[in-house]
Amino acid sequence: MKPKPLKIARPLWNSLVVELRRRGYGKRESGGFLLAAVGERHVSSFICYDDLDDRALESGIITFHACGFVKLWDHCQKHGLRVVGDVHTHPGDWTGQSHSDRTHPMVAVKGHVALILPNFAAPNAEPLNGASVYEYKGNHKWRIPRSISTLFQITDL
Repeated sequence: MKPKPLKIARPLWNSLVVELRRRGYGKRESGGFLLAAVGERHVSSFICYDDLDDRALESGIITFHACGFVKLWDHCQKHGLRVVGDVHTHPGDWTGQSHSDRTHPMVAVKGHVALILPNFAAPNAEPLNGASVYEYKGNHKWRIPRSISTLFQITDL
């Protein structure tokens, strides 16, 4: 049985994208975790990688260290949240998974959704224009849907 798509309200999505763009300075990757209440598929908040791990964005690509996961799990426990997905940026138009993306999922749990935004999250007319989405299936295998909306939707709610 396929999981229901993650949903995120447009204002929260817009805030996330602006934050990723700001943190990447238009020259390095940035990213964050998508959080939802336990048992829910509606993203209620996000937390950026570099809020959890000061060194996550230092090299220009994302390198997230164990100290960040400790802070992430503490944050989730304190607020009754769980990680349902992650989003990060790539330079240029290519939003395929790099070898590192494929072999080192941010959260290696079946059903975890990973989004990749092009051009360091530069503004575009359509919120998901050029983006890619992937669902983690376990054992370093991913499902790539024909349509982003089967895994991720931006709502006007």
